[in-house]
Amino acid sequence: MDFHDIGTGENIAAFDRDFRVIQGERHRFTKLGGIETWLKFVFRRWFLIERFLARERIDSFWTFDSDTLLLASLASREARFSDVAATIQCRGECLNGWVGSADLVAGYTSCILDLFRDEKYLEAQRERLRTHAGLAFNEMDAFTEFRRRESIETWHGEVPICGEIFDDALAFNDGFEGASEKVLEKTAIKRLWTDGESIFAKQKESGQFVRMLTCNMSWMPDYMWRRIIGHKSNKNEFVELSVREPMGDRTLRQAKMAIFKMRRALRIG
Repeated sequence: MDFHDIGTGENIAAFDRDFRVIQGERHRFTKLGGIETWLKFVFRRWFLIERFLARERIDSFWTFDSDTLLLASLASREARFSDVAATIQCRGECLNGWVGSADLVAGYTSCILDLFRDEKYLEAQRERLRTHAGLAFNEMDAFTEFRRRESIETWHGEVPICGEIFDDALAFNDGFEGASEKVLEKTAIKRLWTDGESIFAKQKESGQFVRMLTCNMSWMPDYMWRRIIGHKSNKNEFVELSVREPMGDRTLRQAKMAIFKMRRALRIG
């Protein structure tokens, strides 16, 4: 399949022309080319998706970030969302998971262009970011505004259907029982169990176990990926998944940190 023309088109050219960085004074992002590169990407990807859908004549589809583990078949769950336009995640702020139509994406990208051309709206964002100085205007803010303007009906994927959920992030444990230890002694996550086939979390209020159809692994070290992918237990027996770092991983991490500090000291010296 030839993808050379996906990044072209009138809407993409318009976005490249109108995009600008709007951020609080304490907002920092030093990876993947820096703040401007990252913020531009999180918006621009939806224009690329829009063009790809049109070219391949795709309507409904699923989308997840690359740090999400899929733990079950998606096709058999699509009918659950026939009464909504899409599912949302990121604590209900982002378009993610099931997207019911290409028209929804086209409307979203159109709204993004409108927002970047609306000086009154952008000034309101700048004012907001004077108070929330560690944040930046991003695609989630734009989707929230699009959903409000168009009265888009959505379903938050972390709200159970048939006892199953799409995980916002393991590190978002509001409403769920938390693990007794923190990952790497710093990150609190949902408490997880396995029956040897599936991964489960437990809701605080109801005390009910819910099956996780996805796990969002943002901020998770490699050993947590391996632990969830390789979960095994005796059939019909619930076993809690440990979040404790294996000794080998700890030794390797500490060695890398020591090398990093040594190299930094040598550069400074």
